[in-house]
Amino acid sequence: MKKTNSGKVSIRDVAREVGVSITTVSRALNGYSDVSEKTKKKILEAVQRMDYAPDANARSMGGKPEPTIALLTSELKERDENGFVYGMINGLFQQCSAFGCEFMLLVTNVVKQEKLSFLQLCKKKNLSGVVVTGLRTGDPYYKEVMNSDIPCALIDIKASGKYKCNITIDNVSASQKAVEYLIGLGHKKIGMINGQKIAEVSGERYSGYVSALLNAKIPLHLDYMRYGDFVEDTAFAQTKTLLEKHPEITALFCASDVMAIGAIQALEEMGLRVPEDVSVLGFDDIPIAKYVYKGITTVRQFPIAMGRAGGEAVCRMLNGEPVESELQLPYELVVRGTTAECGR
Repeated sequence: MKKTNSGKVSIRDVAREVGVSITTVSRALNGYSDVSEKTKKKILEAVQRMDYAPDANARSMGGKPEPTIALLTSELKERDENGFVYGMINGLFQQCSAFGCEFMLLVTNVVKQEKLSFLQLCKKKNLSGVVVTGLRTGDPYYKEVMNSDIPCALIDIKASGKYKCNITIDNVSASQKAVEYLIGLGHKKIGMINGQKIAEVSGERYSGYVSALLNAKIPLHLDYMRYGDFVEDTAFAQTKTLLEKHPEITALFCASDVMAIGAIQALEEMGLRVPEDVSVLGFDDIPIAKYVYKGITTVRQFPIAMGRAGGEAVCRMLNGEPVESELQLPYELVVRGTTAECGR
């Protein structure tokens, strides 16, 4: 058996072994019906016997191309209490499998983006489409993604134009409903631990917070909001600073459950009880949320559904089918043990 210079068995080797063309091997492996069952059986037996693994660049030779769709994220960290990205990976992988697409996970950061442009990355990885999450408005890829002709579904990132689809929930409405729930418990001094200044979703969740207060004719205190960067430790520090300056606050709306955990830790260290002294409401409903601090009251998102929706949107764009510019997915307010009626 002759192998390539790299030592790997090639599609040419399989074709030679069976006595058919490279095109026939490729079409058999890609499930085309015009290859006889007898020939297909011989090819599959040779593939197994020779330990042949199709090369990504060779899959489309003379056969049906297999599109590759990547989840591009900057949100994977060494510690990931969130679990949100995993949910999107799960949903996107399921959708890629259903549509017969290859799936790839790509993790990026500012340094990587400065070294390799978005278009160069897509060409290097042979990507047909991308589901994007975690980009900030200041990231190098932000404008590049917006201006590209590569089909993209963007999760919680606003975009417009051809081959673009936004996957999101109504963050303004969800945040407004969450703060209205706190107001319904009698809270009027409500603080907010927000995400990042450069994250569009943070602006939307702050808008919902403001709308709930103004609709209830509760004065808006600009100093009641702090940025926790979607990080537990930062939220811990910012909560202490906020409550030390404004001890009158009786409830906190946090723009993520991870920050809600940091906020609760800070309140306990200050000798305050949750929810007896200060109620805390989070966002996302991460897996751990129902197990800690009597269960965190939160706004539930569905990351698996987001991944599925992103994958379906990209696949439909690749097939030339029309796709809505924005898909809003459902959310749900989940009441648990970190909120209670205002006691002061």
